[in-house]
Amino acid sequence: MRVCPKPSPVALSLLLAGWIQLPVLAQTAPAPGARAESEKKEATQETKTTKLEAIVVTSSKRRELAHRLPYNVTAIGEQALRDEGITDLKKLIQASPAIEAPPNSARFTDSVTVRGLNVSSVSANNIEWFARSTLSTYLDDTPLPMVGIRIKDIARVETLLGPQGTLYGGGALGGTVRYITNKPKLGAFEGRINAGLSQVKGGALSSDTDLMLNVPLGEDVALRVSLANLDDGGFTDRFAGKPPTLTSSITAKPDAGQVLYENDDWYKAKTARASLLWQATPDLELRLTHTWQDGTAHGTSGAQLNPASGSPARYLAAPTWDQQTVLSPYPEFTDRKISLTSFDLDWRLAGIGRLHSSTATYQDTRVGQADYLATGSFFYGDLGYSRYRLGSSSWSGNTAFITYDNRNKGWTHETRVVSDPGVFSWIAGVYFSDQEKSNQFSEWLPTLPTRSTRAGEGYMENLGSQYKESALFGELSWAGIERLTLTAGARLFAYEDQASTQVEDYAFDLVTGQIKNTEKESGKSYFKLNASYQFTDDLLGYATFSQGFRRGGANGFRGVGNKEVNPSVRGYASDSTDNLEIGAKGYLLDRQLYVQANAYRILWKDPQTYFSQDIDGFPVWGTTNGPDARSEGFEFQARWKPVSSIELGMASTYTRGEWDDTKEVCLYANNSECRTYTKGGKLGGSAPWKHTLRASWRGEWAGHAISASLGARYVGVKASDRGDHPDDKPFEYKSYTTYRGSVGLSQGNWNLSLWVDNLTNERELVSFQGTSAVASRVGLRAVYLTPRTVGLNLGWRF
Repeated sequence: MRVCPKPSPVALSLLLAGWIQLPVLAQTAPAPGARAESEKKEATQETKTTKLEAIVVTSSKRRELAHRLPYNVTAIGEQALRDEGITDLKKLIQASPAIEAPPNSARFTDSVTVRGLNVSSVSANNIEWFARSTLSTYLDDTPLPMVGIRIKDIARVETLLGPQGTLYGGGALGGTVRYITNKPKLGAFEGRINAGLSQVKGGALSSDTDLMLNVPLGEDVALRVSLANLDDGGFTDRFAGKPPTLTSSITAKPDAGQVLYENDDWYKAKTARASLLWQATPDLELRLTHTWQDGTAHGTSGAQLNPASGSPARYLAAPTWDQQTVLSPYPEFTDRKISLTSFDLDWRLAGIGRLHSSTATYQDTRVGQADYLATGSFFYGDLGYSRYRLGSSSWSGNTAFITYDNRNKGWTHETRVVSDPGVFSWIAGVYFSDQEKSNQFSEWLPTLPTRSTRAGEGYMENLGSQYKESALFGELSWAGIERLTLTAGARLFAYEDQASTQVEDYAFDLVTGQIKNTEKESGKSYFKLNASYQFTDDLLGYATFSQGFRRGGANGFRGVGNKEVNPSVRGYASDSTDNLEIGAKGYLLDRQLYVQANAYRILWKDPQTYFSQDIDGFPVWGTTNGPDARSEGFEFQARWKPVSSIELGMASTYTRGEWDDTKEVCLYANNSECRTYTKGGKLGGSAPWKHTLRASWRGEWAGHAISASLGARYVGVKASDRGDHPDDKPFEYKSYTTYRGSVGLSQGNWNLSLWVDNLTNERELVSFQGTSAVASRVGLRAVYLTPRTVGLNLGWRF
């Protein structure tokens, strides 16, 4: 076994404390109109000196410079996204010390954690409704129901930390990520081709290619088209036969004669976007955009652990083969299709400000199949038919698998008016949405006797929902005192959620039935208060109170015998966050140094957490509201440009979360089947300490522009799940540090770069997949950091 020395967390904390995420993460704030354009031009000129560059963002619904925005906002530009190899949200999270999610395969749905707001397991999961993100995601002005769009032809990615409920609505409990696409350019014919090759250590060759073309169709009309194709060759093998630790025979699928499938965790995706811009008048701009993506994420990255029981034994067992081979009799895959069409209108209102309207429709389907070897053996063998139990004398040789069919569709509309700057400035808007969701999950076992019309189907769940929301939102700022600005914001909304949970237990008829529930509320409101003081033109201090919220839903729990389900758990209420934050940000040393520091305390009211019903050994999964929780911490960032060719950046974050109260939740109305959440129990899924460090250099050689960068990322010890009592000790993932390096060469319209991810080939354990209760049967799947990856990118602009 390879042994690598690991850096001390204490030493790293001391070394990295206070450094920024990426040197390209520019913080900028309000500077509308001519002033914004002059400052942007000035910032561009300053890149050739020792002064740091500033970036314009639109996170506050107007174009502003981020170092003048009184909250934590970062922006990564298009070139930086390419330099860092960030092509999707998973990679964006890996580059950020403030957001966290388990680095599982693309096939899985993930729970994203922001500022420690997590009360669920962070292991890999096939079932979409188990993922409960506290981060909202937008493509331009359209909220995405599930994250999946690849980051291609994106002008920048803006990350807002802290609750954003007033301007960004539901789901923004801990923050918001916005993908800002490149708009068509009038009067300019231009294009770009990028081709990349990469290979994971021990894996197959991968390619990632994209093309952009901007075509003027007249003086006032332009079309921009971007295409991308990903062919990730994978690096994990699938063993489909009988492992050495199992006595039962297994029939491999789909070919009984083939038991080893090499590089089975491949991923293929095609992405396209077409945007048509019409400048109808000097003050009126119309844009129609269609985005489409079709991809298949196949297999599972990781390793199969030897069967073991107990904690931590089941998590620390040795791999059955190696760190890049999993056990799966059935092939596993997820087919994902995303389609989004939006119509945007920008209208300059003389003497008032600017009106922006965005209407979008979307469809998002996620259909797939996964192996169910151990859990299926338990449900249908231990609790039902012995011939389906692994290791039994009457073993039939058949194993179980699952299928899932998740569909989201709907439309959204937002119209907002943003005033011109003045003593009073304001934002006012309306929002409407209508969303339909269906999450279906089935269990299958060949030759299983069932009542289903589909042979072998033993169990089915379908969680459906029809959700409608309307909202008024706005902010008002007053700058009547020199250097001081006061802001108040609010969102007033009404919603109706018609939920339906259908369960069909075809094998044993224990939990069959349909549960319907309707929740609606009007006049619900969330607020924001902010005070900022401009110490100098480039240094700002602020204090803010902001709120975020997330919609509730219904459960499929049902009465058993004479026990009725407790009305309080038939559904689960919306949860919300109250954030208190103080901070300072800005430039020092004649804009050679940028710093940003803030401390926060978040009160999480009625947090949604997992809760289940057990009916004769069969679980019915659901959600309940736990007691109030709190998360507190600090974030510190800095960038320094000591000379014109070198830029250094660091970031450091600390967070700590726990239950802030004690609450008992009982499944039945007679106060039985209860679970207690105790004050002081720790929230899991987020490492308390995270740090990043990066250094970059740019220069010239033989008439060519050359560059080099080196970055490091440290993630501290992390609990794999929450603790419901102060004495609970969930399994913890160890700390690790990864490194990334790159070199680049460019001349004229050509650029070439070579990069390496995970330079030291760190293979620390980061996630699991599997049911702990049956880990003694075939073992859990362990997910490790992706091995060292080497890549080469070539780009040409014309």
